[in-house]
Amino acid sequence: MLSKESVSNSRRITETKGLLCLAKIIEKETGDLQLNCLMTIMEITAAAELNADLRRAAFRTNSPAAKAVVEQLLRLVQEESSPSLQVAAIKSIGSLARTFPARETRIINPIVLQLGNKNPDVATEAAVALGKFACPENFLCVEHSKAIIEYDGVTPLLRLLRASDRAQLHGLILLCYLALHVGNSEGLERARAALEGAARSSLIQHPSLRDLIPKAISHLGLYQDGLHSFRQSYST
Repeated sequence: MLSKESVSNSRRITETKGLLCLAKIIEKETGDLQLNCLMTIMEITAAAELNADLRRAAFRTNSPAAKAVVEQLLRLVQEESSPSLQVAAIKSIGSLARTFPARETRIINPIVLQLGNKNPDVATEAAVALGKFACPENFLCVEHSKAIIEYDGVTPLLRLLRASDRAQLHGLILLCYLALHVGNSEGLERARAALEGAARSSLIQHPSLRDLIPKAISHLGLYQDGLHSFRQSYST
């Protein structure tokens, strides 16, 4: 496709009202035409993720075209029964994670719900996308992390850790980010045991986890051990 790995082509599409046209086709069509348009959106958002100028120009929060695209992506995530469409829509939203303000929690909730999707590819892609909301490179990572926990994302995330290697990897990365940003949350009480188990497995050798898991365990320990001591002293 024209937009694949090409910032200039992606910019050309967005500057010629292409985004709005793609959103309308995704809304009204089905089958291969809908899928092809969605894949084009996915490639444009992937280019925007790596290029701040394109991201700011094409996906401003007050842009009618950007709003139309996001609405269709959310609709596909929530209403679609096709895993391939859901995966592409979730991936696109993840690529735009740095464009959403903290108040846009309506974006995060539908993705959190997909952590419990019966299709492992959809659930794993949800963890990847949420990881982009919660990663330290995202200026609003703390606010987004709080929203993920508030929408009960931890329980399905812990279940995801029993799935495939890819699901475990991205599930652990997200869990570590949550622990680092919102370690004092009661919603993370069971996360420490899961991370300690992962630290004893071969996954700890993965470059993305080698330093991240020990930091997350240490951070959780500071809060949870302190809370445990407080509860003991209070009960006596």
